Amino acid sequence: MALDSLNNLNKLPDNLSQFLEECIKRKVKEICVTGTNTDPLLYTKTFELLSEIRFQIVVPIAIRTNGILYNRAIFGDYDKASITVCSFDKEIYRKMMGSGEPPNITRILKNHPKMPIKVNIVMGPENVDNGDIFKTLDILSGMDIIRVNIREPYGQPHIGNPMPAEKFDHHTLGMPTYRWKGLQVTYWDVHYVEVESINLYANGRISLIYPITKGHDDKGEVHEQSYFPGGRIQEQWL
Repeated sequence: MALDSLNNLNKLPDNLSQFLEECIKRKVKEICVTGTNTDPLLYTKTFELLSEIRFQIVVPIAIRTNGILYNRAIFGDYDKASITVCSFDKEIYRKMMGSGEPPNITRILKNHPKMPIKVNIVMGPENVDNGDIFKTLDILSGMDIIRVNIREPYGQPHIGNPMPAEKFDHHTLGMPTYRWKGLQVTYWDVHYVEVESINLYANGRISLIYPITKGHDDKGEVHEQSYFPGGRIQEQWL
């Protein structure tokens, strides 16, 4: 959060080549463009950035966006996408996002029929306590969507897994995945997900530790992933 005051929306990232060298050395499988307090669709150098990445490494490049500023050309230059939709109820959406309306998922899917697109639903009292999250899943089940992540809000009170136990199907990166009317719905808690990453920050810093993928032990203390040599498929995250 100390980097929130930095703005690199109008420039190529510092240390991009070194970052990509680390990605190649560590055999990274995917590169994601995201932001902590902004959205990648606001970035003005998308085509230059993706061209530079593809010149050095051949892996899928994904965008993580709220979809509000959807632009067909910019969005379509990515290989994969995940779009955050907290609710299709406009009032609930505004309560959770602060303003605006839900993105037009139907339009985006129609414009990019071959792109793997996942939907993220960030949980909160506004969409969980009243069951609205299941209405959102029902709507998504009628679209050409396969994967949905329901995510614990980082830096806010823990919500807990709302999915019915009888719908459990398998684990995805240590997280339980359920079947819901044709959807694969994964309960996603960033503190326990089994994923490693290399990170390039707005100030050009390259880090092999991503703070929100650290896990807690059974006493509530935060540990790096090496603390969990057998994985995190265990009861402690309940």
